[in-house]
Amino acid sequence: MEAATRLIDKDGLDALTTNRIAETAGISIGTLYQYFADKQAILDKLGQQVLRDVTGKLLSNLQEQSAGTTDEQARILIRTTFGALDGRSQVHRELINHALKQGNHRFMDETARLVAGVLSSSGVTGDDGQPRRLSKAEAFVLTWSFVGVLRASASADETELPYPQIEEALLQLIRRFVLERGHAGSG
Repeated sequence: MEAATRLIDKDGLDALTTNRIAETAGISIGTLYQYFADKQAILDKLGQQVLRDVTGKLLSNLQEQSAGTTDEQARILIRTTFGALDGRSQVHRELINHALKQGNHRFMDETARLVAGVLSSSGVTGDDGQPRRLSKAEAFVLTWSFVGVLRASASADETELPYPQIEEALLQLIRRFVLERGHAGSG
């Protein structure tokens, strides 16, 4: 898995072959095929691994900051999720984009359900320090709006994405959604 990741990082997904993976890993091609049927199986496993890591970090970070302000919670959500497109961004971006092109939306669907569940059960803290639980419908709309931006970002040219401005725009969306709902519910 590490050999495949290094090759994607160095040369991109299109240059990845099972022969190069085996050579980089220092194993025979036959040994590689004992574990993986083909290149697609390796990519699927890598994609699942990246996406599982992101989901785990996201849930852990949200639980740790459940008492934070709306802005703090929103920034955690945004930075953790978009962090998958940072760091080893080329590898993560290519794996996420590849998974989406293959029709593998399961990760995003599962992550969206988890986040929507947190928003509707635990809620987020308003500026007044009071928790605001979103209805299932509200959590669904907010979560899938966010997922849509993430999907578009995964397939966009990284150099054209102004991440600080995207973060601020998403923060405004979440803030307004949560706080406007809070004001509407109190008046």
